[in-house]
Amino acid sequence: MGKRGPRPTPTNVRLLRGDRRDRVNTDEPMPADGLPECPDDASPEVREVWDYTVDQLAAMGTATPADRDALRAYCEAVVTHRKACALLAKSGILIRSAKGGALVRNPVVQVQRDAAATLRGFAQEFGLTPSARSEIRMARETGRGRSADRLLS
Repeated sequence: MGKRGPRPTPTNVRLLRGDRRDRVNTDEPMPADGLPECPDDASPEVREVWDYTVDQLAAMGTATPADRDALRAYCEAVVTHRKACALLAKSGILIRSAKGGALVRNPVVQVQRDAAATLRGFAQEFGLTPSARSEIRMARETGRGRSADRLLS
C-alpha cells in the first residue's frame, strides 16, 4: 500500500512559505543546476512546447535537468490535447456510429479529456497553473544557490 495523505511539499517551497527551519529536511537530494535538454527524438510539436515551457520555468527559477522526463510527458500531453481539440473542431462531439447511424460520443473526447488530466497534473507539479503559483512565495534574489544549505542561509 502506498503512503497516505497529501504528498510532502518540496523543501524549497516550504522555506519560501516561511516554515520553521528545524522542520525542514536538510538532507534532501538537490538536482544539478541548469536547464533540462529536450530529447533528440522529440517531434517538432513537442520541441515547440518544450522550448516555451522551459523558458517559463527558467523565468520562475524552477527548471532543473532532473525534470527532463516529467517535462517531456507534459509536453507530449499538451501536443495530444491540441491534436484532439483540432479533430473535435472538425468532426464534432457527436458522430454517427458505424452500425445503424445513431449519434454517439466521439472517441476523441476521451483522448482530449485524458490528455487534459495528464497535462493538468504535470502543470500543477511544475507550478504552471495560477493555483500552484499562488502557493509559492519566492524571495527575489540574485545568485540563488540550489543546495539545501544555501536554502537555509
